[in-house]
Amino acid sequence: MDDASLLRYVRYDDEKQEMSAFRRRLTYTEGPKEEPKTGFFQRGRELESVYDNHKYTDNERAVLAEYESLDYLPPHSTAYKHWLRQQPRRLEWDRWVMMGLIGFLVGFVGFLLHQAIDAISDYKWDKASDFIEDRDFAYAWGFVMLWGVALVFISTAIIVLCRPAATASGLPELIGFLNGTIVRQIFNVKTFIAKFFSCLAAVASGLPVGPEGPMIHMGSLIGAGLSQMRSKTLGFRLPLFGRFRNSEDRRNFISAGAGAGIASAFGAPVGGLLFSMEEVSSFWNQKLTWQIFFCCMISTFTTDLFNSAFSGFKYSGEFGLFK
Repeated sequence: MDDASLLRYVRYDDEKQEMSAFRRRLTYTEGPKEEPKTGFFQRGRELESVYDNHKYTDNERAVLAEYESLDYLPPHSTAYKHWLRQQPRRLEWDRWVMMGLIGFLVGFVGFLLHQAIDAISDYKWDKASDFIEDRDFAYAWGFVMLWGVALVFISTAIIVLCRPAATASGLPELIGFLNGTIVRQIFNVKTFIAKFFSCLAAVASGLPVGPEGPMIHMGSLIGAGLSQMRSKTLGFRLPLFGRFRNSEDRRNFISAGAGAGIASAFGAPVGGLLFSMEEVSSFWNQKLTWQIFFCCMISTFTTDLFNSAFSGFKYSGEFGLFK
């Protein structure tokens, strides 16, 4: 390259840099340009503008501070590795025992819930039938309406006044937790009690609702509490199953409890397994499939066995085919 060509190249490069600097100054002075409008089917329209930067207010920061993010994978710190080396070599029998206990307890809770709903409903319709037999149709209509309104009020008051964390089905909170977000009070014994009696009153009132969604939350509550063998609310800590007191095992048992809740509500252990696998859980392995399926089978068997022997808590004289 001769001197003339080199001089032209240097001048061109200087002009290019000056133009770039001018454009940057113009951008900073005038601000970002308005983005072009995009059509409905245009590719990339779902992406948020790069110039949109939401600034959280103090109230929003206070709400976000109540939620904590938790990694699903175990920590690989020196303290954790030292703790692993101190653990004795064992088989997985204790994990299967815990799955069986969760399945049995979820199934028994499902039995109690269904029987209590049947008992309240039977009383309501028996009283209404007595009024109808006496030709008091207005009394029958008024009793059914007032009974339903009273139960709806009780169900609502339990949630609003006692435990707002037990509202609705609890499924969105459960999915959020299994994806690493810790939501306060969703796995508390007070939440379980409020959820049980609120669901009982709402379903028995005659509203077009069912116990299936709350059974998922109550099943996960049982999995979260029973696997840890401790409770801050009740103030006890049992020296049993201590190796399950970590985030990964706790969430695996919560997934098992959710599947057991579906299995108890619908009498479908395979459905409970598929629900836990496809809907609520984000981390899975082959061994967990068989363990949760075992938990769902125990839950379904327990609910069906006790329901076959009782109707509104009245013993029929036999447990299914066991006479």
